[in-house]
Amino acid sequence: MKRIAALLLLAFSAFAPAQNSRAGEVQLLCHRTANQDVPENTLESLEEAALLGCNVVEIDLRRTLDGRIVLNHDGILERLTDGIGEVEQTYYDDLQMRDAGGWMGERFKGLRITLFEDALRLARARDIRLVLDIKTKGIGAEVLELVRREGMLERVQFNGEWDDVKKLYPGATTAGDRTAWVQPGVSAEQVNAFHEQDKKVVANFSANKHEMDLAGMKAAVAAGVDGINVDYPRLGADAVGRPVELRLKALIAQANSGESSDRSRAILELSRYRGFYLQSEFVRWLLDGDDHVSRAAAIALLKARPKMPAVVFSKALQSDHSDARANAAWALGMTGADASVLLPLLRDKDPHVLQETLMALGRMPGDVDAKVLLPLLSYANPGVRGAAALALASHQPEAALKAIPPQLQLEMKTAIRLGQEYERRGRPRLTQAETDEITGHFRCQMKMVQALSMLKVPGALRVLEDQAFRPGEDSAQYDGIVSTFQLWDKIGHDAQPAVQALASSDMQLADRTEWMLVQAGPDVLPDVRKALSSDNSAVRERAIRIVAWQGDVDSIGTLQAMQKTSTSDPALIAWAVEKIESLRQQP
Repeated sequence: MKRIAALLLLAFSAFAPAQNSRAGEVQLLCHRTANQDVPENTLESLEEAALLGCNVVEIDLRRTLDGRIVLNHDGILERLTDGIGEVEQTYYDDLQMRDAGGWMGERFKGLRITLFEDALRLARARDIRLVLDIKTKGIGAEVLELVRREGMLERVQFNGEWDDVKKLYPGATTAGDRTAWVQPGVSAEQVNAFHEQDKKVVANFSANKHEMDLAGMKAAVAAGVDGINVDYPRLGADAVGRPVELRLKALIAQANSGESSDRSRAILELSRYRGFYLQSEFVRWLLDGDDHVSRAAAIALLKARPKMPAVVFSKALQSDHSDARANAAWALGMTGADASVLLPLLRDKDPHVLQETLMALGRMPGDVDAKVLLPLLSYANPGVRGAAALALASHQPEAALKAIPPQLQLEMKTAIRLGQEYERRGRPRLTQAETDEITGHFRCQMKMVQALSMLKVPGALRVLEDQAFRPGEDSAQYDGIVSTFQLWDKIGHDAQPAVQALASSDMQLADRTEWMLVQAGPDVLPDVRKALSSDNSAVRERAIRIVAWQGDVDSIGTLQAMQKTSTSDPALIAWAVEKIESLRQQP
């Protein structure tokens, strides 16, 4: 406690101007984040308040069952989530599984309860101040520590259950300090009287039947108040002379012309504004000939709420700009539209369009005939070949199981040949064309391995094992590395091929196989236990380590018997027994 108090040396000022405020600017205070625009006390609602021009935003704090500080007003999960119970009686990890947005409508599904430290970071990044309404008693020390750690000491005030805050840090202030809170209808004379008392004046337009009283807000500003407190920040911004529409107009102008990076940044910033119907602008920018601008617009359309129907991308699919076609295909794939809308693009002559189309098809439901995908598996461009493998695995898994492995072998042979030629030439500095060729084959292989890992038809596991347990430190070794990782959750009850791979003279292969068997879980242990009696010392040692790391209690008897007879592994066996005993559940 004393340590925290000693750290809090800076005074809080009730109305110290924000860094982005002009002298004399009327402050806009937002009650409980932008609660009428976005589900309250979420990170998204806090950002919306900042985007709409709020200088000060109130948030509510509670402590979870495991001591995390989160944003939540009344603690009752039934109101603000799809769960039941109370915040204080729920673990944070449990809360993260609750939807904290769907209660306010379909468009907000997927929002989550927010950690206090994340809110602090966003407030610092957006240059706003916070009023912390503490709902759980006795959490002042944790709250103050987080405020200090995130560099927000000078930018917060307190309300609610903050008695312990005052004891720990007497210099802390509340929103009411040196401030007169008045109701709508305040006169200029009344405001002047408070100013003569050296008080700031805030007119309240929250929870008093004046929440949407724009005329009253403007009258209060005209009377000379220093700030207005609102539930509808967009109205408040208009009242204080900083209408949001002006900011949007400036961003639209920036997005229309100038440097590509500036235009793209403006579009992405516009996409953060919720409740503004900018879709027609985003559709227009999607058709732009600049790939970065077009992609930013595609992202903006995907983020738009309510979600955009597939038809908004139809014009871009037929654009003369290949980047617009590619970005539209990507966006449609992300929306999960039916695959039929993209089938015409499989005849496109541009490799980038083909690649994005095939990647999208891999995510989309619908029927895609193998006949239109198989020729693309041997297309001249490696990016197209890799994407075709994914689309084939998604829509025609049996055809994929037959066609992808031989094509992957060709890719590997080419990659190995390129690597050997590079070594033979003495590892010279590569030209851009040479670099592109090498990385193209690498990317293609990664997508083909990913496609194989998607397959759930008979024989698919064996194909993946062939890749995982292929020895060699050639330029195609990453195929095996990635395949091994994929086997962690697939190896199941038949771990014998993996156990056999423990004997490989390729040390890297044996190492990653050993760790795969550690991570694969108890299903593999019957086969691993058999390897404890292997005549191959390397396999035996690895099996001992695997059962130890897995904490396999059923192996203790075998290990103890080995201790009595083994002359080569006594230290390792003793360590394994101790490791398993340390993990054994106590009676």
